[in-house]
Amino acid sequence: MESAQSGSPPDDDLLLTQRVARGDEEALGQLYDRFGQAVYSLCLRIVRDSATAEELTQEVFVRLWRSAASFDAQRGRLSTWLLRIAHNLALNEIRRRQSRPVTAPDADWEAESATLADTSAESDPAQLAALRERAVAVRAALAKLPEAQRAAIELAFFGGLSQAEVAAALGDPLGTVKSRIRVGLQRLRELLLAAGVDGYL
Repeated sequence: MESAQSGSPPDDDLLLTQRVARGDEEALGQLYDRFGQAVYSLCLRIVRDSATAEELTQEVFVRLWRSAASFDAQRGRLSTWLLRIAHNLALNEIRRRQSRPVTAPDADWEAESATLADTSAESDPAQLAALRERAVAVRAALAKLPEAQRAAIELAFFGGLSQAEVAAALGDPLGTVKSRIRVGLQRLRELLLAAGVDGYL
């Protein structure tokens, strides 16, 4: 895999995506070099198989090639968009195999309970319901964070990326990402406590 490049400005990502939408293969290659490693790392963390992670990474960029025109920069960064596609594809692969429980939440965060629950939760409807209620509270609290903090936290804690991988994916300095995660988690903890959710962070 090529290493993801850090420090890429969002405007540059947008220009490259626009070129991809016009059929520019060179622009697609540049985006692959920039974000391929982060996409691969996320897929590998979920599917736990390097060959499958490689296939899923290729599929993410095939989808970018086909759907670049649908990317909306006002809704977030390209890196976040690509990693969410990767996340969903990897989870679909896990579901298809049905060989082990999902270890990361799906796009709407409802499956967060699968990560938080212990084995007894599967046979305890009350505990599972409580975990789902907590997932709803977490999602609501996340929505109140600034976009930059939310993206970093989602990628680190729900996407399973290291802080260095988050920095590479978002194109931000590692120190900036660490600060956003630290401040964001503090604010998230305050919001959850205000909502009556204790002991989550």
